[in-house]
Order: sequence, then structure tokens, then C-alpha cells
Amino acid sequence: MRELSGTTAIITGASRGMGVEIAKSLAERKVRIVLAARSAEALEAVRHDITQEDAQILTIPTDITDLNAQAYLVEQTLSKFGTIDLLINNAGVVMPSPYEHTSLRDIEQTIAVNLTGAMTLTQRVLSVMLAHNRGHIVNVASLSGLCGVGGGESYSASKHGLVGFTRSLRLSLKLRKSRVSASVICPGFVKEVGMYTDRLSSGGNRAPFTLGTSSVYAVSRAIIRAIEHDLPEVVVSPRPIRLLLGLMALSPRLGECILKQAGAHQVFEVDQPE
Repeated sequence: MRELSGTTAIITGASRGMGVEIAKSLAERKVRIVLAARSAEALEAVRHDITQEDAQILTIPTDITDLNAQAYLVEQTLSKFGTIDLLINNAGVVMPSPYEHTSLRDIEQTIAVNLTGAMTLTQRVLSVMLAHNRGHIVNVASLSGLCGVGGGESYSASKHGLVGFTRSLRLSLKLRKSRVSASVICPGFVKEVGMYTDRLSSGGNRAPFTLGTSSVYAVSRAIIRAIEHDLPEVVVSPRPIRLLLGLMALSPRLGECILKQAGAHQVFEVDQPE
């Protein structure tokens, strides 16, 4: 099992939601933390919210879609801590709308934040990890990256891409016999914080009982487990989702029918423009 104490982690999307819980979980394990997100004020609030004694925390305002900002993030992390052992690509956005009414700007922004930003930051950090022959990259995707959900086409496309990228990167590293590795985490609907909770607070629909919701703690715990045990992929859900995914692989039509009956699409439903 990998020992986390004394390692250095960059967490993107760290100013709110799951990013905060991930940071707290790592701080409890004596990990030196670099919090990255766009809002400097929000990052400072998170820093003060982490009450772990002797926690070493660096906050760096970062637009994950800006390559210069990514370069600055890596440079400042190395200047402060000397190395990068963990990268948690957690930043993400969702902009649900009927696809025919989705703007090109929204499509590009979703892909840029959820996929391209994670890929380019990983590439930059990977060179540091390979030079030291150690490190772990965790990409936070979604169940929408394993099965399509009606009403979330751009989001699902970005998360499918992130899952595929992680699988390919991990295999490449294993073939090279590198001690650097990668994992992907696929949560379902997460209660308490995050995109699903934001949708609820703005009048969105609740997750259907058949799919259920997971706690943010369960997601952060999945990330810790993936790093400690070098797990390739972790699905976070209170229901036997792996069975559904298996059925979809064997019979896409049957899987489609099950998803429709489960009502996952209702969470992404929005009013149709007139």
C-alpha cells in the first residue's frame, strides 16, 4: 500500500464541492496540498477551513483552461515543495440544455474544463513525475463517462474522453514499467456538495431512487483508495451500477431501456426554449 504522508498533491477545482473534501482527506494524511481554482478568495476560505494541525497548504488561483496559468501552477508548486507526487484533476462544469439549443461556446467550455484542461495539466505534471519515477494521477470523471445520460451530451462526451484518456495513459505507463500511475474515479449523483446539489438548489430534479446518491466522503475515500492501492478505476454508487454497465456492454438496447426506466435523464432536464 502506498504511503501518502509527506507527499505533495495538486488539486484542481479545489475551491468548492468535492475539491474541499478531497483536500481535507489528504490533509488528514499529512499530504502537502496545493489548492488550484479560479477564485483566490474562495481558495483562502478553503485554506482556513482545513483545521488539520501543521497542514502545509499553498493556494494558487488557476484557470485550468489557460496554459500559462498551468505552467505557473507547476512552477510555484515546485518552488515551494520541490516535487509533485499526486495530481487530482477534479475541476469540472456541466451546462445541461437540449443539445440542439446548446451553444458552441458552452460545448467548447465543457470540453476545455472537463477534458482538455485535465489532459494538458497532466502532460505538464507527468514530466516531473517521470523524472522522479514516482507519482499518481487521479482523474475525477463520472458515471456519465461510462454510460450516456440524456440531456447531458457535452458533459457525457467530456467525461467519456476523460475515462478513455486515463485508461490509455495508465496502460502506457504500465507498459513502460514506470512507477507513475493513473486512476479514474466515476461518481454517480453526489449529495451534499457539487453539481447535482447545485442543480437541486436551482430547482432541478432529484436523482431517482433506483440510482441513489453517494456522500462526498465516499468519493474522497475512493480517491484515497485508488492512490493507496493503485486501482485503475473506481465507480462510486450505492447501487450495483457495474451490473448495469455490464448489461449495456452485452446489449446496448437493453441498457438504454433500463436507463430510461431508471430516470437518470430527469436530473438534466431543463425547460425547452420556445
